[in-house]
Amino acid sequence: MSTGWETRLAILRQHTESKVLDPLRMHGWTAKIEREAEHGECLVIVAEQSGHSHRVAVMFSSATANAVYKALATEVEHIFIDGELYKLNEYAYGITIPVDRVDNFHSLLVSWNKAISTGKFAPNAASVSITAYPPTHRTLLSEAPIEAIWLRLRQFTSVSLARKLVQARATREGVVLDDEVVRTKAEGLAFSLRNAGDYFRMLDGQNVSQRVLSLYYGSMSFAFAEMLAAPNGPAALAVIEDGTKQGHGLCTLDGERDGLEHIVVSPIATGFFASWMKFLNIPIGEFPRQKPKVYTDLDKQSKSSWLTIEGLFARIPEVSDLFQDIFASKPSWITPTYDHAANPSSSLPEQDERVSTTYAIFVDDSARLTVDDIAAFPGPISQITEIASKDPGRHFRVAVDTTGKDLWWDALRIHRSPFERTALIVPAFGAVGDYRAICVALLYSLSIMVRYRPSVWRRVQEGDLDHLRVLIEAYLAVVERVLPEQFLECITAQRVFAQQPGAFW
Repeated sequence: MSTGWETRLAILRQHTESKVLDPLRMHGWTAKIEREAEHGECLVIVAEQSGHSHRVAVMFSSATANAVYKALATEVEHIFIDGELYKLNEYAYGITIPVDRVDNFHSLLVSWNKAISTGKFAPNAASVSITAYPPTHRTLLSEAPIEAIWLRLRQFTSVSLARKLVQARATREGVVLDDEVVRTKAEGLAFSLRNAGDYFRMLDGQNVSQRVLSLYYGSMSFAFAEMLAAPNGPAALAVIEDGTKQGHGLCTLDGERDGLEHIVVSPIATGFFASWMKFLNIPIGEFPRQKPKVYTDLDKQSKSSWLTIEGLFARIPEVSDLFQDIFASKPSWITPTYDHAANPSSSLPEQDERVSTTYAIFVDDSARLTVDDIAAFPGPISQITEIASKDPGRHFRVAVDTTGKDLWWDALRIHRSPFERTALIVPAFGAVGDYRAICVALLYSLSIMVRYRPSVWRRVQEGDLDHLRVLIEAYLAVVERVLPEQFLECITAQRVFAQQPGAFW
């Protein structure tokens, strides 16, 4: 009959791997379990590096027969116990080698490493070949983070620095560009960013109408720069300019009811916006090829291919409080959070297989959404159910398929900004989930009102629609801060963390 030694030896093997073998290998030692002993429930470890060899033993318990200690003392230089040292004097008497807890193995490893090191260098340090990866993010610390962002953007208004960026991105992404393409892309990138900077710098002292126009055209220039910086993007600014000759790729028309919020915005399959979406690998099959001229023309389009201005504002989480005060409709964003109650405790032992499903709580601050509304949000979500909560709003438990992801939120297209830590947004026009693209579509619609629909726009400024003015002003402030940062990330292909020194987030 088994006494359980197999189970104890398996536990000992696992602990020895993490506490002895892994640290040894980390420091370049060739280490292995030389033998396992059922009697005494111990392992003998051998480690070798640079002509030096060491043997140690790891025992399951200090309460082991003295004969086992004495036998091990003839073949190893140190004995470690996987656990506390229980009545050691009664079991380990008559031996001269050290006996210690395995948790203290690190001190012995340090002494071994010192003995084989030469000067300031570890043995074989020069022969180790390591692949260095380029930085994946930029951390910008400034009392005025937006100024730090603009400084990084302005560096690429230099053609020579833009050229370095274009070449570096191509190399990093394994794309071969000939010198002429690098030159034309860099020149177009620099010119586009100069234009964007000019439009955004004009904002000081401008009224709301002027700010709308400046931000729209500045954001459009940013989109040019994003496309040119990418190795798979257009080869020259002239290519993008040719596309804009077919129009901006968006249109507006009067809605079913009167008022700015009911104005309809629709993309079309030609012009700049469609080219930008294709560059972003966003399907445009639902975009109409001809502009709808009257509201009834929308019956010929997919219902998801157009939105009202109100529907676009519903996708701007940063103005959610104003949206809820002004409109009775549902927002198109939620806050995803980790469901501590529904997921395993982090204190539980690691599982052999990576968890492929994580439960999240989707929080609707407006308390207007239903489970059917939650189902419309993008991502691999299922098992949607509403749960009770003492916190404000409505709360929905959602299963997120995290297969192949290191972190659960990587499975979702999370929007982050200085004003909204995390948000999940329903795509606009059926497929447009990029926040900056949604903002550009909204800026376009407002710019049309400013330029061509004064009968509507003046009502917003000083008439019966003036309740919308504060919403628009708040939105423009969001655009000024958020879009430069997002476009910097797209242009450099690096995540940007811009914050004040000492800030937690």
